[in-house]
Amino acid sequence: MLIYLMNQSPNVRRGFFTFTLILSTIAPAVLANTHLSLYVALPSIVLGFIIAYLTYLLVNVKWDYQGLYGYSRSTHELLGYVFLVSWLISYYLYVIYTAVYIPYYVLNLDGAVAVALSIMIGVIVVAALLTNPYYLFPVIALLQLLLIILPIGWRVTQGITPPVPDLFTNILSSSLLVVCITLSTFIRGEGGYSRFIIYSMIIGGAALLYGSFLKPALLGAYASAVGNLGLILAEFLMIKNLLTSLRRGSLLRILIPASMVLIAVGNINYGAFYTTLIVPSLTLLYLSLFVSFTSVFRYFKSVLVRGLGAITLGLFAYGDYSVLSVSRGYLLYEGVLSLILGLLIGAALYLRGRWKT
Repeated sequence: MLIYLMNQSPNVRRGFFTFTLILSTIAPAVLANTHLSLYVALPSIVLGFIIAYLTYLLVNVKWDYQGLYGYSRSTHELLGYVFLVSWLISYYLYVIYTAVYIPYYVLNLDGAVAVALSIMIGVIVVAALLTNPYYLFPVIALLQLLLIILPIGWRVTQGITPPVPDLFTNILSSSLLVVCITLSTFIRGEGGYSRFIIYSMIIGGAALLYGSFLKPALLGAYASAVGNLGLILAEFLMIKNLLTSLRRGSLLRILIPASMVLIAVGNINYGAFYTTLIVPSLTLLYLSLFVSFTSVFRYFKSVLVRGLGAITLGLFAYGDYSVLSVSRGYLLYEGVLSLILGLLIGAALYLRGRWKT
């Protein structure tokens, strides 16, 4: 496949690499393995399309390595700093705990095999970042699609419909499964490639619908592992793109080796490690997305688009509420403190910049 691509024109290669990168951010294999009820999957797809559509509109305004940060900062400098702090911390934590999540939770491994695999995942991601990660995305995107399409071991059975009182909250939570498609704003894309965001959402929605009729098999677990690997690689790449665009690429000399150390530490008690990191990661993620999507109201005057923007902000606000509402003990304090610190550090950076001027 890669040999065939190398024989194509630069525009064809660039377009294909961009498409598979964006498709990897939505991780169709992960969506297919959720096995949601049809009554949850369908409205979740509709709400997910709103997030993807607004992302599509935003990249048509400006599409470069600063992504959502650029939109936030252009709306207000304070919002830019709050976004920068919360987004960077969120996705850095995401990269680390997902490398541990894959062997223990997705593949249900343990012992030395799980430890070795988590370290190997870190090594693959770091090696790709230091060379050219774009060559991996076609393999990751197409392999996970192949694994979920192969009808081996999947059982035809519909997802269980939750009780009516829980149906609405299940729909809201499931619609947020596609938020990582917003990572596609952090590449330097051409205007014509923005349609790949919509195409990827269509494929992701089809995978979510596909999974509502089929119960995952072992191949599904492998596909989900590949999908999560693609997410880790895309997340770290977008962190690199953003820092490089801000002339802070030197921070990667700290972040990259530190990630390997933290992944190794996570294997000591993977359960506590995962639950401890996921709460601040998700609360800060939804904060950063809420802040950045306020830019919809700056760039677009259409009542329809602004209405969709309001719906999206409501989804992100619900995302934070849902994380905090199910957290107990130190996890709840951790989540609340993450939000407070994200806001305070962002405000402090903003005020420092104002004082300097």
